[in-house]
Amino acid sequence: MPTNPNQNQDNFKRGTAELLVLYLLTKEDLYGYQISQAFEEKSLGAYTILEGSLYPVLYRLSAAGYISEYTKKVGVRRTRKYYHLEPQGREYYEQIRADYETITLAINRIMDNT
Repeated sequence: MPTNPNQNQDNFKRGTAELLVLYLLTKEDLYGYQISQAFEEKSLGAYTILEGSLYPVLYRLSAAGYISEYTKKVGVRRTRKYYHLEPQGREYYEQIRADYETITLAINRIMDNT
């Protein structure tokens, strides 16, 4: 029985969302919508992340102390919640990026793509 291609993509996304969020935050503080837009723009539309998937990732990273949040006033009445990468978050990012690179290399070797 064939699997659903969208389900396969969702599995890959779940496994890489933390890595990509942390990467984006190494560049600058961002608010949630900016993060989701960066996923879409940088991937040329191939990797989109909905709020229902993004915010649980942000909450987990925040609860672990890897990122912090602050609000900033925008205009007269609006505020935005920005996310900031903390030093321990940068360390965690470096660790999971190295893990990702090791696994990617191993997969490529298994698939004779080296």
